[in-house]
Amino acid sequence: MKKTKMLVCGITMNCAGTEKSFLSFLSCLDFDRFDVTLLLAKREGLLLDQVPKQVKIEIMEKYGDMFLLSGKNAIKTLLNCFVKENPLTLFEIFPYFLKTLFSKGEKRSSAATWMWIHFMQKMPAVKEPYDIAVAYWGDRTMFYMCDKVNAKKKIAWLHFDYSNPPRDDSIYLGYFKKCDNVVTVSKLVDDSLKNKLPEIADRTVMMENITNPKQIWDLALIGDTFPDTHFTGKRILTIGRISEQKGLDMVVPVLRRLRNDGFDVRWYVLGDGEEDYKQYIADLLLKEGVPDMMIFLGTTQNPYSYLRDCHIYAQPSRHEGKPISVEEAKIMYKPILASHYLSAPEQLEGGALGVICDISSDGIYDGIKKLLTDESLCDTLSETLSARKFGNSEEIEKFYRMAQ
Repeated sequence: MKKTKMLVCGITMNCAGTEKSFLSFLSCLDFDRFDVTLLLAKREGLLLDQVPKQVKIEIMEKYGDMFLLSGKNAIKTLLNCFVKENPLTLFEIFPYFLKTLFSKGEKRSSAATWMWIHFMQKMPAVKEPYDIAVAYWGDRTMFYMCDKVNAKKKIAWLHFDYSNPPRDDSIYLGYFKKCDNVVTVSKLVDDSLKNKLPEIADRTVMMENITNPKQIWDLALIGDTFPDTHFTGKRILTIGRISEQKGLDMVVPVLRRLRNDGFDVRWYVLGDGEEDYKQYIADLLLKEGVPDMMIFLGTTQNPYSYLRDCHIYAQPSRHEGKPISVEEAKIMYKPILASHYLSAPEQLEGGALGVICDISSDGIYDGIKKLLTDESLCDTLSETLSARKFGNSEEIEKFYRMAQ
């Protein structure tokens, strides 16, 4: 049988939700049916060696930095990628620079996205044709796939809530229409996209992130755990990229209030991210007098041993699609606190599988205090989760139908 030739457009293999979701997707993929090439922007990330040997990895050596473009590195990146080659490109950068400099909020984000698309057009197209192309890492990989990849069928993954934060519909609608299918990771994410852009409702497919409970439990039994072994209080864990989206700044005053209430707790953060934001959190912790109550653990290939040993898993995000770390906490029967991001009621069944709180410091405080003071609630949540059957490898069948 002739294999389907598939290209997956990615960025890096860092320890983040998208990358873990992708590895779970690959763990279920039938390599007798698919010949897979993974095109990464950069050859980096702790999860790189977990990519199955059947997958051929290629790297965008020259323009990969463009996929990591941010407000802080934009000038340096554009200079290195384009201006060194053609100094006249400076005149193309300047108008976009002015728009982003003097705009705020959605307009600034839109200007930055238009700039990225403009310079993406200067990247060479992928030379080899494919039967199917997949943009698994979100919007930039979708833009690139649509304009630079020759494939008979194109599928984009949407891991986030399209409506939050607001996006420029005039950009996204055009690119979504270039895709044969747009995969959404939860029903509420799917509904949100359809409500915002009804023109593409007929091409969206809801396909949940695939999870592998046996693999998670096997990994939970090995590897490192919390270094402060002498600590006897309650451990609260958050896994994810350190950024404003994840809401850690809202947690800091919560820690002060918990200490004033006499609770012996530490809040651990597993992940990397924006150094400026991390320093901002460190400064807030000092200001509130609780620098010892939030511990940054860095990144690891195996977060599950930490998840095994924590008392509460917390997801205090301002917005999310459907975070895979919450699914993993459910698999490990942990009492969960989640802010009321779009898919939280769906993930936690309206509160039957965890506590859902307002997206605020007060909401996080009330939710955490509830879990810290009500042992019977924690026991009930853990028992309810332990009685559930997790794992959804059958989701891969939806991809097979799209790939036909």
